[in-house]
Parts: sequence; structure tokens; C-alpha cells
Amino acid sequence: MHVLVTGGAGFLGGYVMAALARQGHQAFAYDIVPPNAEMLAVSPDIASRLRRGQIGDIARLFDVCRSEKIEAIIHTAGIVGLETSLREPIATYQTNVMGQVNVCEVARQLQMRRVVFVSSNAAYHKGSGGSLVETDPAFSIRDGNPAGHYGTSKMAAEAVGLAYASFQDLDFLSVRVTAIYGFGMSSPMYIKPMVENAVLGKPTRFATGGRMKRDYTHVLDCSDGLIAALQAPRWTAGEQRVINVASGSARTAAEVATTVRNTIPEADIEIGDALTPLEEQNVKMRASLDIAAAKRLLNWSPKWPLEAGIAEYAEAFRRYTSLS
Repeated sequence: MHVLVTGGAGFLGGYVMAALARQGHQAFAYDIVPPNAEMLAVSPDIASRLRRGQIGDIARLFDVCRSEKIEAIIHTAGIVGLETSLREPIATYQTNVMGQVNVCEVARQLQMRRVVFVSSNAAYHKGSGGSLVETDPAFSIRDGNPAGHYGTSKMAAEAVGLAYASFQDLDFLSVRVTAIYGFGMSSPMYIKPMVENAVLGKPTRFATGGRMKRDYTHVLDCSDGLIAALQAPRWTAGEQRVINVASGSARTAAEVATTVRNTIPEADIEIGDALTPLEEQNVKMRASLDIAAAKRLLNWSPKWPLEAGIAEYAEAFRRYTSLS
């Protein structure tokens, strides 16, 4: 299958490109920037398969999809993060919501097989129990999304895709991911400096953040889940189109620090227990994601528990730095 990966030169996109190649698909990356050295180490073919363009440029998106005979899109492109969304609300909505409209419209007009949208746990407003289930509320009539404009944009983008699915027969799936980590990651999320500084023999100090919890999901599990969503049979009417892909187990940053110390004996990490005001808001929608639907509908399960994932990350970073 000819597949376009929007944001294909980025962290998750690069791993998706590599996974598609392993599966024998013809993958093309659509991005505004070239891949960095770390992503080229993950997927060397990205450079030759990059088609430059902005997600807001629908004419360019049409041109690339026609010229490369694209049959499906995995849509990873977007502005990510609570803090960024609060600084740049207009750009967040233009990129994350109108970008979704552009992807769905191109796919509709070119009669593509499927659009797989990379959503986020940030789409949840809050859970109704111990873990976040796809049927939990994504909207409140009283309060804004705890993840700010980012979470709101993901919620709105899902609604756009579902409208295309219901009214214009677009085979659309939304995969909610969370706290993706691994070699090549850009967002720190506490885990990046912990692992990389440990490998480099540097200390890591955080004044706050120990209680901040996330369902840390290894990037290889995440990319495998997206490929499973891409390759699943055509969706049947009435079946849910929003699916969690995660480890299914939330850990605090303090627990991550302990795991890193146990995995890399030379790790020197200290982390305070308090949370910043933004983290106090954000932690409200941080919980384990229920992954029963992914197991049932996609035949997917995570293969990288945190301990193994950190070991893989450290080894990949060690190999990269030895060659640099």
C-alpha cells in the first residue's frame, strides 16, 4: 500500500515510516522540515521519501497524494503540548483542527482506503474510574480541557474525522496515544534527560515533578499500534472509531527515576515531589489508558513494559552516541 505519513520526519512519524517499510508498504513522509540525525538513524529512507509541505496547504497535499498514488494516510502532524498551545492558541487550532479537515477532505476526494489519526489522551476531559476508557467524557459544560488548547484541538479533530466517517463514508480511525518515549524523542517528559544523562555519565536534577504521572508508552509499541490500525479490515458501521494505544500502566516521574537507576547503575537522579501549577492542572487527566479495545479490535498489545523500554532506549542512545 502507498501510505503518506504526515509529520513523517518527526519522532513518532519516523518510527512509523520504519515500521511501514518493514511491512513492505511504500511510505512517504509529508513534513515541513527534514529529518534530524537521530531520525535518520531510525529510518534512513526518510530523506529520499520526504515530500515537503505544510499540513495547512491543501493544494500541496493534493499534489503529493496524487503524484505518489497515496491510498491511505497516517496523520501524525500537529502542534503538541499544553504549554505550547497556551502560547500559540491560533496556530494550535489552525494546525491541529484545520490540518485534520485538509487530510480528511483529500482522503475523501481521492477515495482513499483509510485515515488513521494520531490523537492523544489529552482529548479526555477526565476519567470516570481508575483508567481512561474511550467512552469517558471528552467535554465539560463547566470547565476547559485540562490540557488547554492542545487537548481541545485533539478533541475537535476527532469530531471532524468522525463526521467524515458518518456522513461521507471515510474509513477513519482515531488512535489515542500518550507519553511516547524512546530514542529520538524531543519532549523531555522527565524520562529523556534521566536516560540520556545516565548514559552520558551526567547528573539529573529536578526541583519538582516527582508526583507527575503518565502512561509512558514506548515508541515501538505506538508505531506498531498505528500499523495495526492501518491494516485492520474495513470498519463496520456502529463500531467505535476511537481506540487507546498505550502501555496501560501509569507511572510517576519518581517511579521512572527508580527504574532508570535500576537499569543504568551509574544513573544519578534527584527529583522533588512537588508539581508546578501547570502540572497540577495537567495531572487531572493523567491516568492509565484502558487498552481492551485495542486488543479486541486491532489484535494489538504492548510489548515493551517500562523496564524493557528504558533499557532499549538507553542501548539505542548509547549506540548512536558511540557513532556520532
